[in-house]
Amino acid sequence: MQQNFLSYFDELERLGIILGLSRIKRFLRLLGNPQNSFNSIHIAGTNGKGSTAAMVESILRCAGYKTALYTSPHLACFNERVQVNGKKISNQELQQLVSQLRSIKEKAGLRLTFFEFTTALAFEYFKRKKADFAVIETGMGGRLDATNVLKPLVSVITNVSMEHRQYLGNTLQKIAAEKAGIIKHGIPVVTGEKNLAVLRVLGKECKRKKSKLTTAQKPYKGKIALQGSFQQTNAAMAIAVARQLQKQGMKLSEKAIRNGLAAVRFPGRFDVVQRNPIVLLDCCHNPGAVLVFAKAFRQSFKEKKALLVIGVSSDKDIRQIAKTLAPLASSVIVTNAKIRAMQPEKIKREFERNGKKAIIVKGVKNAVRKAIAAAGKNGLVLVAGSCFVAGEAMQLWQK
Repeated sequence: MQQNFLSYFDELERLGIILGLSRIKRFLRLLGNPQNSFNSIHIAGTNGKGSTAAMVESILRCAGYKTALYTSPHLACFNERVQVNGKKISNQELQQLVSQLRSIKEKAGLRLTFFEFTTALAFEYFKRKKADFAVIETGMGGRLDATNVLKPLVSVITNVSMEHRQYLGNTLQKIAAEKAGIIKHGIPVVTGEKNLAVLRVLGKECKRKKSKLTTAQKPYKGKIALQGSFQQTNAAMAIAVARQLQKQGMKLSEKAIRNGLAAVRFPGRFDVVQRNPIVLLDCCHNPGAVLVFAKAFRQSFKEKKALLVIGVSSDKDIRQIAKTLAPLASSVIVTNAKIRAMQPEKIKREFERNGKKAIIVKGVKNAVRKAIAAAGKNGLVLVAGSCFVAGEAMQLWQK
């Protein structure tokens, strides 16, 4: 059964990325506009949007609401992307929805991308499950992202840095403007951004749309289930969202906020999956994320160095990534995920340019096994560079 919908997803993936809202709007109309059946929180940004989304969902669930969560990409299986009350959509439910929605799509003669189709699928699933709230993460950018059909109660733009330039623009201001495209008239906006040039772009759009902009820059000092000091800023944004919802009459107690942050789960982010040796997984995949990760790594492990296992997607800035991660590594094992992988030889050259010995081991699982064996009982292994790499590695610790 699983192979049926996976093969169809593979077929849709071959269409690539086509930004725009006309196709998904038409498809959603055919479905009865399921996105209007639940309250939503819409989250965009370069980094931290998945963790922030998970925190908001956890807070709402602890407050007694029936919650839905839509994030991407997944780590081990597609089902992770579509969740209700913390439970992934089942293969049976997924197959049924794919079959029904595919029939509607083909009857209408619609040409949808993978992300457009799965976004509509998630919205329809949340409608059928009668979710009170859905926390929705954008796929790329904001203005032309398939999720930007929502009219949320709160919009969030976590931060903005240089990524996906071929789609979003080649300056920080242009990328910020694309992210700001999720801002709706009169809907409050929360951000954790500190860059003044970006804040000016967001502020200008908020002024134009008569939307209040709240900056959440004071890190939360309470208990957070997710590790890494950078999660304190993500938690501050989640709390700021909760405050906006309180102002709109939603029942969110301080206890629910605290409990939600203390219970949140979002794998693959500063995630210690093993001890003796310590194995740390992180999805940091662009220069901005790697800088934040490196700071958290130093705070947690001081001067200790890791045996680094790294694979990077083909469109990433490996020069900056290697420059930041090299000081954390004693040595480097370069590998490749099954999809979107940069040539290992290119990654190897950049780490050697930064004075690190590097070898190539094909296949993420093989590379991780080799690193664990080489690290010894008291060692530290770091697996990073891509969500796809972290996801393949994580399968070693899953049943």
